[in-house]
Amino acid sequence: MPVTINGTTGITTPAIVNGSALAFRNKIINGNFDIWQRGTSLISGTTSRYLADRFTNGASGTACTPSQVAFALGQTGVPNEPDYYISTIVASAVGANNNATLHQHIESVKSCAGKTVTLSFYAKSNASRNIAVELYQNFGTGGTPSANVSIPAGLVALTTSWQKFTVTVNIPSISGKTLGTAGNDSLVVYFWFDAGSSNSSRASSLGQQSGTFDIAQVQLEEGSVATPFELRPIGIELALCQRYYFAFPVSFFRQSFYNSAGSDTINNNTLHVEMRAVPNITQPTFSYTNASGAIVTSVSKSTVRVGWQSTTSNTTQIDNLASGGASAEL
Repeated sequence: MPVTINGTTGITTPAIVNGSALAFRNKIINGNFDIWQRGTSLISGTTSRYLADRFTNGASGTACTPSQVAFALGQTGVPNEPDYYISTIVASAVGANNNATLHQHIESVKSCAGKTVTLSFYAKSNASRNIAVELYQNFGTGGTPSANVSIPAGLVALTTSWQKFTVTVNIPSISGKTLGTAGNDSLVVYFWFDAGSSNSSRASSLGQQSGTFDIAQVQLEEGSVATPFELRPIGIELALCQRYYFAFPVSFFRQSFYNSAGSDTINNNTLHVEMRAVPNITQPTFSYTNASGAIVTSVSKSTVRVGWQSTTSNTTQIDNLASGGASAEL
């Protein structure tokens, strides 16, 4: 992108960020699968879990084993030299309600309501087979929200090689609808890998199947044309992810105080970004010197609190290891 330096008016740059339809046009966060705060693999499981940030590895009955896979340097199947893609091994189990998906909740059901959107992504499998694509208006929970709306987008045929797929969908208006009171409404993008008969209408009659499904460079944008994949700076992408999940870094809660034996100490810690909602806490593992019983609690969207007890009248210290986090996922 050219930058013009003018001796009279100074530096001039194209108006492509502020006030431009091209700014943050991708509604998907972490669509390039760069951020993996929770780890890089999960064991086989039959319930919904998180791995790559912002994406849910959905499962019910059917077993899924998701993992991060690195692209080979110089590969040409997916452009822009991405580092990673997500691979999901699906072991289908027969059952009307059984299913396996990869999906992302985009904050607010108002997102793209009443507009045409285009979903683009790269995908492959370990054999030729279909997956289904669906968009889904979720009006949230609490109170008496409107019924959720499924927008099936059809089947796409995968092969063993990377292909780019483009799907254009009209998102219904939400005029006259009612939101739930919990503030967790969303627009959801679904990739269906396995779908029992109860999910047939949502999954475009995909049916049940086993296999390995690989997804890369997911983009959802307004309009009927798929533009090139938007590569945002990695620091911005991380901050966007941390609005929904913040993995406590090693020594994030490291504290050292002099206290009397049996006395309690509390200390507030500021998160790197304000989260979507007051988060739920997964407790980290602590190491102790003259202390015990450290517990982390939420104070606000931007603050968590750690409290512990001194075991002797001396300098006490706590330190957290690489585990635990704060979640405000939808």
